Amino acid sequence: MNIAKFLTSKRFMVLIIFGLALSNSVHAGKIYKTVNKDGTTTYSDQPTPGAVEVDFASNTTTVVQNPTVKTKQLKIIKQKKPVEHEISVASPAIDGTIRNTMGNVTISASVTPNAPGHYELSLHEQKLRSTTGTFLVKDLPRGEYSYQINFVSTSGKVIASSAVRRFFMHKPSALIKPQTNSN
Repeated sequence: MNIAKFLTSKRFMVLIIFGLALSNSVHAGKIYKTVNKDGTTTYSDQPTPGAVEVDFASNTTTVVQNPTVKTKQLKIIKQKKPVEHEISVASPAIDGTIRNTMGNVTISASVTPNAPGHYELSLHEQKLRSTTGTFLVKDLPRGEYSYQINFVSTSGKVIASSAVRRFFMHKPSALIKPQTNSN
């Protein structure tokens, strides 16, 4: 007989139905309850002396409830917003011209909010350090200078930086005397 024909035949369907009926009867086996001499109860699918058959009604249901679990409320830790520090440069003015025959310039800055640390001035490939934010730079030749000031915390981290700024050093000559009009 061909397999395709057998799978669609009445004989195959009868075998399937008979197999399902047997499988239900296996699950519908009897359960016996025995109360032992020490008072414990034993349930089994095999009858023992003194065992009583347990009758399970078809509408028997088992309800399992989740156990009540007490949970502890965790503390909510609010993260602090990082403090934004800002450097303001008081002098010299942006793109300002410094007129000093000695080539000296004072650069001053401050950080807000106040914090422990120091200031670092980067000027013409030099690094200068100050705890007050005031730098006196001497003997600069004429020319254009770019600089930046960083504020460094006690842990060594740069927490604020100024923009790169510039100034122009002008050294008036001591030999040139101003002319006076005497008309």
